[in-house]
Amino acid sequence: MEIAFRNIMILGFLILGNYSCDNPRKEKTDNLIVITNTSLIDMNNGQVSEGMTLIIKNGIITTIGKSNEIELSPEAKIVNGTGKYIIPGLWDMHAHTSSESVTRSILYPLFIANGVTGIRVLSADCFEPCWELDMSIEQSRGLQSEVKYGKVIGPNAILGSTYIHGVKSGEASTIKEPGNRQDGKKLVHLLLDRGVDFIKIYDEIPREAYFGIADEANKKELPIAGHVPASIKASEASDAGQKSIEHCCAGSLFEECSSEEKRLREQITELIQSREPKNMYSLVLELVKTYDDAKCQEVFKKFLENNTFFTPTLVATEMDNILRDYDWRDDSRLKYLPEKEHDFWIEDEISTKEILGIQNPLIREKRFNIVGDMNKAGVKLLAGSDCGVFGVHYGFGLHEELELLVEAGLTELEALQTATLNAAEYADKSDSYGNIKIGFIADLILLEANPLDNISNTKEIYSVLSNGKFYDRQSLDTILKKVAIEVAK
Repeated sequence: MEIAFRNIMILGFLILGNYSCDNPRKEKTDNLIVITNTSLIDMNNGQVSEGMTLIIKNGIITTIGKSNEIELSPEAKIVNGTGKYIIPGLWDMHAHTSSESVTRSILYPLFIANGVTGIRVLSADCFEPCWELDMSIEQSRGLQSEVKYGKVIGPNAILGSTYIHGVKSGEASTIKEPGNRQDGKKLVHLLLDRGVDFIKIYDEIPREAYFGIADEANKKELPIAGHVPASIKASEASDAGQKSIEHCCAGSLFEECSSEEKRLREQITELIQSREPKNMYSLVLELVKTYDDAKCQEVFKKFLENNTFFTPTLVATEMDNILRDYDWRDDSRLKYLPEKEHDFWIEDEISTKEILGIQNPLIREKRFNIVGDMNKAGVKLLAGSDCGVFGVHYGFGLHEELELLVEAGLTELEALQTATLNAAEYADKSDSYGNIKIGFIADLILLEANPLDNISNTKEIYSVLSNGKFYDRQSLDTILKKVAIEVAK
């Protein structure tokens, strides 16, 4: 009896031991993650600190120090970072999404699988009736809520309005398609009520409507971003408070940097406002051939004075580069592209080439030169892929954009800053994103190799931390497999 009682007591202690906080068998959670013996890259100066340990509690970086000076908690999930390099999660600052179901199950996971932990969506809303590959702002917000609470794998997002085109020639001005200052101001209030984070400006907006939008948006502190309408100059958009200008450089800098600006702008404006432009590259080539560097430097000064950001989206302009040995139809990553998106790419390529025509190599050369010159002048560049246009894959496209920014003359560190520090500054979140500091959000990427040695090393992803969740290489591969299965349904 005594032996039996002792055995019961021992069994009881063993059972209790299995639930003890100190039991090493206890399942680790993402609430406490420790990354040991790794190299941190400071986004401010490119300094690499080796042999470092990070402690992350509930998605926040709480401790950074030398590995031999930090005591590890037995409750923590330990990640061995030996030979790895940590950078902040990347932001794609010119991204597109699709329908709610496609974005939820395919596009959002693709961003995370590629270390893209933040996106700026141009656009994340639509005026009803919506196109089948669009979402309303309510749907976009709903997905972001699910991301926040761990129900959906996806990036944090800055959500833009639908495309603001302006009134068509010969038609009456309306609030949704303004042609005058008054309707432009009313549109701002409509978009505020819808709850967008910024207004997406497009090409065809008349001058009066544009300045009405800009004036009211500035008063209401609702940023405007996007294209430079054909009827105004890039410097005027900067003076009007447009927070960022997209795409280099047709529609903005090519025009204003031409010695024949007045004549060629009139022709381009007429074509754009006709809503049926054709062979635009013939006019763009004239702009390039009449390029005046002194004029462009004056525009750069405006950008600096007004803190205007510029998103070149170089990878999107590469899709019709006749010297590039690439056909998106042969890309192995098509297994991650839904059928309806694939169909759109075919239509987009046909219409784009009809509108633009053939891109002369001189246009590409000048585009890359201007991006390099903007960077040298101190203009704040943003990395944006324009993913969703034909040939630019969701998530993957940002890494290609970083490579092209380096080709345009940026250093590897400067390229990284366009997707980290600069993105955080644009979003007014420099106190929590864009670098690796105590108190910052732990959206991080562990890389197998140093991206400062070669920017292509941003593709060598070992693991990703996003929204308080840790994804090792196996988990990231599983995400990609699930996406491919979803696409194949």
